[in-house]
Amino acid sequence: MAKLPEMSVDFANWYADAFMEDGSRREMRWKGVVELASKADHLTAEVLTRLAFRTAVPASGRKGETLADAYSTVVSTIPGGDASFDPSKDARELQVLAAAALARLVRTMPDAALVVTTSAMGGLRKTDLPMDLVGMAEAGLVALSARKHVRESVDEILLAAPKVTFTVDAENLATMEVDQFKIHFEKLQAATSAAIEKVVSGQNSVVKALHRRIELDEEELQMLWWLTGGHSLSADKPFNKIPDVIRPLILGRELGELTSVSPGPRSIRAMLARAGVATGKVKLADAVNGVNVEWAKAASGSDLISPVTTPIHFALEQRSEMNSTDAWQSGWSNLTGVSADAQLPSAKLSELFYREHVFLNVGS
Repeated sequence: MAKLPEMSVDFANWYADAFMEDGSRREMRWKGVVELASKADHLTAEVLTRLAFRTAVPASGRKGETLADAYSTVVSTIPGGDASFDPSKDARELQVLAAAALARLVRTMPDAALVVTTSAMGGLRKTDLPMDLVGMAEAGLVALSARKHVRESVDEILLAAPKVTFTVDAENLATMEVDQFKIHFEKLQAATSAAIEKVVSGQNSVVKALHRRIELDEEELQMLWWLTGGHSLSADKPFNKIPDVIRPLILGRELGELTSVSPGPRSIRAMLARAGVATGKVKLADAVNGVNVEWAKAASGSDLISPVTTPIHFALEQRSEMNSTDAWQSGWSNLTGVSADAQLPSAKLSELFYREHVFLNVGS
């Protein structure tokens, strides 16, 4: 692990305020949080979010989920080497530390910022934390969207010609033995190979940058055509002819399918509004039951669907599996901790569904 960065003032205050401890234990916890954040992936983000939001869903995973290894890594790393740490007895501390790790991740990892905001469900889920984790994630998404959608300038991707440094003393050439020639040729080969590797590495970086630029341009173009055309492919009708109750899900998913770079452009909210997603409230159950079963099944095919981080997709999954408009609601509410009759502004529901789709289907 690289040199441990100086403890952030925020973490120092959070930990001291929550546990009245500012000594060696806090230093160990900081070390654990930094180390965990440095090697986190989307599964880590899932586990941390479950711990931070303290839902009824096990952070180590339900039956069929592959979270056991990620959970084990979290609880073994986050104490910072403290063998006395017990996840079951120190649940509150684990919650705060998980939130602190997420607070660090939401600035650099789109998946982490996405799942924190989708788990909050527009304020339907509350957290008892010493920081505004959801606000940090929202700010992180804005910054990440801006950073991810920057086009590199030509000067940034131009390659400089590498130099092959190799010399042989001319006076030694006349008396040089065969074995010595061999040694010098091997040195020349090594120097040439190193130069070629440098060229290939630089060329690969340029290819990746150009490919990313093509992806961004294509994403932007397709979204603009979609918005200009104003016609839903999945519903096969103009945006304004889609019933208000299901429009947030239909258009949120279609916009998600046009997204190729996570976490998507900053203008998503504006595009949804322009597409006619209203601000009036809609019941989650009505939206989920409003789409047909085939659409619900197609939208919820990912193996990463979670009652915590993708609750709307989880509702669609349960609805399609049970093929019922009411049987899914009780189980969904028990696992998510949210009533299926809960209401959200249509625009917020659509944006959250879009973010869930990006997390499930677009790599960071």
